[in-house]
Amino acid sequence: MKSEYIEEYKGYQVKPHKEHPKSYIIVTMGKGGKIPDIMDGLFTTRTIAKSVIDSYVEMKQTKEATNGEAVQKSRGK
Repeated sequence: MKSEYIEEYKGYQVKPHKEHPKSYIIVTMGKGGKIPDIMDGLFTTRTIAKSVIDSYVEMKQTKEATNGEAVQKSRGK
């Protein structure tokens, strides 16, 4: 059963912390998995937590694109 307090966003969940219900945490969807260090901590609003997810996803995409270009250049393409 999905809780109305848990919001799914870009492959992660933003939900209230059990001990500090006025603060939010970011967790992975499903069982297990480690969240990146940038997402570890308490956030005062869902909006702030989602902006951290946005920043991480953007940074990850930029890094992957840069690595892809480096691979192509090393192959002489």
